[in-house]
Order: sequence, then structure tokens, then C-alpha cells
Amino acid sequence: MRNQCLSIILCTLALISVQAAQGGEVGISTLQYPASPETLTIGERVPIVVNIKYTNLAESTLSLHIAYADYPPRFQMGSEVAVSGSGSYLFPPAEIMVPASYSIPSGWPEYINEWHLKAEIWKGDKLLASKAFMLLVENPENKPKVEISNIEYVIPPDTIAVGEESLVKVNIAYSNLAAGTKIEATLRDQSGLLASRLSRALSGSGELTFSMTIKPRKAGTWMVEAALATVSGSMPMGDKKRFQINVVSG
Repeated sequence: MRNQCLSIILCTLALISVQAAQGGEVGISTLQYPASPETLTIGERVPIVVNIKYTNLAESTLSLHIAYADYPPRFQMGSEVAVSGSGSYLFPPAEIMVPASYSIPSGWPEYINEWHLKAEIWKGDKLLASKAFMLLVENPENKPKVEISNIEYVIPPDTIAVGEESLVKVNIAYSNLAAGTKIEATLRDQSGLLASRLSRALSGSGELTFSMTIKPRKAGTWMVEAALATVSGSMPMGDKKRFQINVVSG
């Protein structure tokens, strides 16, 4: 009787072992994608690379899907692989295209949106593993722009003298600015900051002129850089342009 009980226990353990081997486990070990703060643009094709690990797996065909949380269709097929036992597998890149529809996040600039997805591993109609991730998408139509349209200055062959004050006008065009955005214009040479001006609070689109006075310290070719930035708002740096002034001895 004792031997019979022992035989039953051993058979039961063997059955559990076989079932475990047939079921097995599958997990996503690594997920490669353009993570924040990197951004994408509408219509851009993006490769998503998924690596899986599996243990005690009966011979199975596994499918990679990219699941769209924000935009139909629900799935985009990646690729399939037949595996068994234990090991790892790196799926070929699953290329997806950034759609024109996505969720509007809180805390991001108005022109950046979140696109929520999942990498999923399926066996037939059974989901075995998944990992969520997010891409940041720029909408160019809403992205703020601050550009230098032209600069008025003493254009060579005209000259100015050392110590002589010279007026520089930086004309700019801006668009898609959030309400309350202020723009700073600066003039610099190799020695550092020469002059700066700050705009009033702006919004939307328009044009603006910054007038600044600079004074050369030595004769020769004077290279000056005009630059724009937003002091408040979502764009830390805008357009830059360099120009040359000929300076003569007084």
C-alpha cells in the first residue's frame, strides 16, 4: 500500500512537472524605443525593438503586437517566432507610423502630445506578456516659432569708429506663442553680451522689432551674433544670425 501511495505521489509530481513545462513563462526583458525627452513628428516611421525571455515553454508560436491605446486599429502586427524550452529572442524591429491623433497631456507644451502604446506577446488568442510605453509627438502646426526676419545695421563698406555708438534693429516674426510668453533678444560678440531687450507679454502670431545700441572697442572686422529666446514659455532658444560691422580707428 505504501509503495502504491509513493507511486501515486511520484506520478502526480511528474504530471505537475509536465504541465509546467507545457505552460512555461514568457516575459518582455527589454523594450527599445525613442523615449522622452526625444520627440517624433506626425507621419514619422519608428522602429520598436522587443526582446523576450521564456522558460519551460512547450513548442509555441509567439506573436509580437504593438497595441495602440490612443488610436485605432487596436493592433499592429510585429512578427512571429517558433520557440520551445528556455531562452531569449530579439524580435526584428516592428515599424510603426506616428498618427495625427493622440492624447493631450497635462504639463507638456501645447504642441507636444503623448502617444500611449503597449508591446504585447501573444500565443494564438492568449496574451502572455505586455509592457506599456509612451512616445512624445510634436504637432508642427502648433509648435511655437520665433525667427529673425532681418537685421538693420551698418552694412559694409560703410563703417563706424571705435567708441561710436551704433543702432542695431532686430526684426522678428513669431507664431503659436502661448499667452504670456516673453521674448528676449541679445547681441553678443566674442567678449560676451553687448546688449539685450525683453518684449512685453505676447501670444499667438505677429512681428516685433528690438532696437539696441552697441559700441565697438577696437578697429577691424566686428562679428556680432543676434539671438532670440523665450524667457517664459516652452522654447528656451529661438533663431540666431551673425552679421559683420567694419570698425575704423577714431
